[in-house]
Amino acid sequence: MPNDSPQKKGTKMELEERKKLNKARRINAKLYPIYKMFSWDLLFFYSIEFLFYTITKGLTAAEILTINGLYIIFKVLMNLPAIAICDRIGKRKGMIYGNILVLLNIVILIVMPGATSVILANLISSLGWMMKAISESNLVYDSVATRGGDGLYTKLDAKGGSWYYLLDGVASLTAGYLFVINNYLPMYICLGFVLASTILSFFFKEIYPPKKEERKPLGEFLKGYQDDLKMSMKFISKSRRMKSYIVFGAIFYGIICIFDTYKGNLLTEIGVPEEQYSMILAILSFIGGISVSLIPSLEKKFKNRVLTFISLMYIVSFVMVGSLVTNFSGNLLLPIILTMYCFARIAVSIWYILEYKYLKNFSTPEMRGKITFAYEFVNGIVASIMAILGGLVLNIINIKDAILVVSLASLVILILILDYMRTRFGLKPEQYTKEDIEFVEKVEEKVTNE
Repeated sequence: MPNDSPQKKGTKMELEERKKLNKARRINAKLYPIYKMFSWDLLFFYSIEFLFYTITKGLTAAEILTINGLYIIFKVLMNLPAIAICDRIGKRKGMIYGNILVLLNIVILIVMPGATSVILANLISSLGWMMKAISESNLVYDSVATRGGDGLYTKLDAKGGSWYYLLDGVASLTAGYLFVINNYLPMYICLGFVLASTILSFFFKEIYPPKKEERKPLGEFLKGYQDDLKMSMKFISKSRRMKSYIVFGAIFYGIICIFDTYKGNLLTEIGVPEEQYSMILAILSFIGGISVSLIPSLEKKFKNRVLTFISLMYIVSFVMVGSLVTNFSGNLLLPIILTMYCFARIAVSIWYILEYKYLKNFSTPEMRGKITFAYEFVNGIVASIMAILGGLVLNIINIKDAILVVSLASLVILILILDYMRTRFGLKPEQYTKEDIEFVEKVEEKVTNE
C-alpha cells in the first residue's frame, strides 16, 4: 500500500510550489532596489543631456522642448503595444526587452547625428520605457503583495530611488568633466550602466507567468484593451477621486517637463561652465536621494495634503527664480537660484516615489496595468501639449521672462486643481462615495465573467 495518498501528494506539490513562489518573491524583493539604482534613469546622460543636445547635436532649447513633447506622444502611442507585449510575454520578459530597447536608444544617440537621431532614439526608447514602467512596478508589487503590501513596495521603491539618486550624484559630478574631454565619453559610460541593468533584469523571477492557453488572438486582445480603456475612462469621468488625481498628475508632469528644460537653459544663459553645470546637477541628485527618506515624516505630518505641499514647493521655487533673474543680477544670484532648484528637486523626488503608489490604491492585481495605461494615456496627451507650448514660449520671449511667466501661470493652475482635489482625493476609505471606488467591483465582476 503506498505511503502517500493522492491528497497528500497534492498537498506536497502545493507546498513545493508555494516554497518556490516565496523564494521567487524574496529574490525579486532583494534584487529590486539594486536594479532600480542602475536602471531608473540614464546615469551619466541626464546630467549633460541639455549640453549634449545643444552643443553636440546642435539643437535649440525650443527644439528640445518640441522633441520632448513628441517623445511624450510616442509614449502615449506605445502604451498599448507595451501592455499587449507585457501581458503576452510576462512581466519579467517585458522588463528584459524594455531594457534592450533602451540600450538601442543610447547606441542610436551615439552613432547618428542631428535632430533625426534624437527623434528616432526617442521613438524606440518610448516603447522600452513603457514596457519597463508596466512590468517593473507590477512585478515587484506582485512579489510583496502578501508581505507587507503597499508598505513594503513603497520601502523597496524608496530604497532603490534613494540609491539611484546617490549614484546619479556621483555620475553627475564627473559627467561634466568627461564631457569637456570628449562629448561622447559620458554616453559610453551610460551605455555600460544600461547594459548592467539589462543583465540584472534576467535574474528576476516571474510571479504570475502568462498562461498560453488563455492567450487571445491579437485582434481580440487589442479590442479587449480598447474596451478596458473605455471602461476606465467611463469610471474616471464618474469617480471624483481618480478624475482629480489624473488631472493633477497630468498638469504637474507637464510643468515638470517644461522646467526640466528651462532650468538647464537658464544655467547656460547666465554663463555656468560645462563642468560646473554637471556639478550642480550632481548636488541636486544627492539632495534628491536624501529627500526620499522624508516621505514617512511628510505623510505623517501632512497626511492627505502631501501632494499640495510638494507641488506648491516645486512651482513656488521657480516663481522665485523667475522673479530674481528678471529683476536682479550679481554674484549672489546663482547661489539663490541653486537653493530654489534644491527645493524643486526635493519635491520632484518625493513625487516620483508617491505617484504610482497613490495611483494603484483600490486596484486589483489583474487591472493595475490597465489603470496605469489609462493614467499614462491622459498624462501623456496633456504633458506633450504643455511641453510643445513651453517651447513656443521660448520662440517669443527669452528664458528669464519665460520662467517667470510660465511659473506664475502654473501656480494659478495648480492652486485651482488643488482646491478641486481638496474634497475628492486623499480621503479616508469610508469618506468616498460608491462611484469613487466601485471600479474595483466592476473589474472583479468583468474578470469573473471572463
